[in-house]
Amino acid sequence: MPDHIPPGHALSLSAGCVLDLAPAEVVACATAAGYDLAGVRLADPRGQRAAVTAALARDGIGLLDVEVVRLGTEPLADADRALADVAADLGARFLLTVSDTPDEDVTTARVAELAARLRGSGTRVALEPMRFTGVRTRDAAEHVARAVGDGVTVLLDPLHLHRAGDDLTRPADPALTGYAQLTDLADPATVPSDPDALVREARHDRVPPGHGGLDLGGFVAGLPAGVPLAVEVQSDRLAATTAPLERALLLRLAAETVLTAREGAR
Repeated sequence: MPDHIPPGHALSLSAGCVLDLAPAEVVACATAAGYDLAGVRLADPRGQRAAVTAALARDGIGLLDVEVVRLGTEPLADADRALADVAADLGARFLLTVSDTPDEDVTTARVAELAARLRGSGTRVALEPMRFTGVRTRDAAEHVARAVGDGVTVLLDPLHLHRAGDDLTRPADPALTGYAQLTDLADPATVPSDPDALVREARHDRVPPGHGGLDLGGFVAGLPAGVPLAVEVQSDRLAATTAPLERALLLRLAAETVLTAREGAR
């Protein structure tokens, strides 16, 4: 781990921070900005696999996650299977997954299908709860993960936890929490008026960790020791005013400040 990152949590550059880069470029950007890990979003998994493989081999950085499988009521589509297979081929630790159906039994069946596809690889399913998806809360996601069993984890994002009414400081289950995201909200007290506004906030209006009002110190304190943290800041303002490498550096420094403050408070 680079010595500028406080001990305990490796940092990953999430694809959402630099959506103006191709997946292989995200890997290079994460390396140049001093992250331990990177995450990629693959629109064409089979077509983009070779470039990402080469970038990982060249830069020697780890791949935390691959995005994203959106589960519905139907069995896995070819695109879902391709993304799972490529995530495993690339050595990703996690395949980020969300559910678009509120039917818990159906979600459980689809997650089980995805976990079975990945069985035998080093890649696990990471189910992310969001208020505007079928799995809205941490408890709901954990219930699915426990029902499926081995190979399924829950991805915790403080923005989504806050908007779902979850307690950010509630200790996370070490058996279920593979990694977490680090992000912030400028005004957590102002509640978006409808689901579309929640989606816009999450995809366009985040702020760097520590630059908003979420209790990130309490959130990190409740995480299992050593889980990686993916810096996840999708921000139209940052994208319009900073180049990708500058943005990645800014976000890494913001995340480190949060972690350093947390270490100092212990």
